[in-house]
Amino acid sequence: RAFVYLAGVVVIGIFAYLISTGQRNERAGLIAALVLTVQTVFYFIFYQQMSTSLALFALRNVDPAFVVFGVHLWDWSPAQFQAFNPIWIFILSPVLAWAYTQAGKADRDLSIAAKFALGFVIVAAGFFIYGASGFFADSQGKVSSWLMVWGYGAISLGELLVSGLGLAMIARYVPARMGGFMMGAYFVASGVSQYLGGLVATFASVPRNITDPLETLPIYTALFNKLGIAALVCTVIAIAVLPLMNRLSQTHHGQE
Repeated sequence: RAFVYLAGVVVIGIFAYLISTGQRNERAGLIAALVLTVQTVFYFIFYQQMSTSLALFALRNVDPAFVVFGVHLWDWSPAQFQAFNPIWIFILSPVLAWAYTQAGKADRDLSIAAKFALGFVIVAAGFFIYGASGFFADSQGKVSSWLMVWGYGAISLGELLVSGLGLAMIARYVPARMGGFMMGAYFVASGVSQYLGGLVATFASVPRNITDPLETLPIYTALFNKLGIAALVCTVIAIAVLPLMNRLSQTHHGQE
């Protein structure tokens, strides 16, 4: 744990050192990269729930059967639900690429900072889907597998809007001579956030003597609703810093 916290301090220290010693025309880009890296750290805390609290939720409270119009199609094991993340990435990536291309042609493309804010909104929606599962559970405390499909879809779209643009953000705002070093610092920051995500998942820890899905369901839904609220708070913060990010971006591009 001490090593993880030290790594976080080191990353912040690296940014602070480069900002203080960098050339004047580089500082705006470095500050913008720091703000977006901090937002990425918060996103990965949410992302880490897919392999922790969501995996345990699938194990204890999700009906593995996929049913369409009353027809039982197949069953998935709890671990297989994590495959929905790459499946959604595969489906949504070309859609977003097309949308970015069309927005660019019309000169209406959103800034990276605005896409980050949009990503947090969608992540919040994903966790609220899971949080609302208590209203759709059956008499045994089990929820439909389709709820996992749509929840993963929202979180995966948020990933494309935040994590997917992370290295692009470094490439845009960080001077080329610092690019490789800063990409390494970015990955260290994401590693720290994944550790923090594991700590967040412990809030949904279930005592060993509790095995009834009716008892575990409210524990998980409470955590998911709190994560949804936390994602909305991140959204508000991301929107609040948009004017600053726009000024930094204009300064950075104006002085390149």
